[in-house]
Amino acid sequence: MTLEEITFELQLAGLRIEEQRMLLSSVKRSGFDAKLLDRKLIGMGYAPVFTIYDDDVVENPHDRKSNK
Repeated sequence: MTLEEITFELQLAGLRIEEQRMLLSSVKRSGFDAKLLDRKLIGMGYAPVFTIYDDDVVENPHDRKSNK
């Protein structure tokens, strides 16, 4: 994700400007890590928003509908 995309997601999540700057500074230093950013968001009292972009989400086989 680009910094602009991350900023947009943080704005949609309702973070204040100061909170956005803090997280963007972290991304600039360490790079984008969806799981780490979501852990930080949770610690700040917000819902996670970045892990929805992970490709390694495991689907629950019990959620599949049977074609019988």
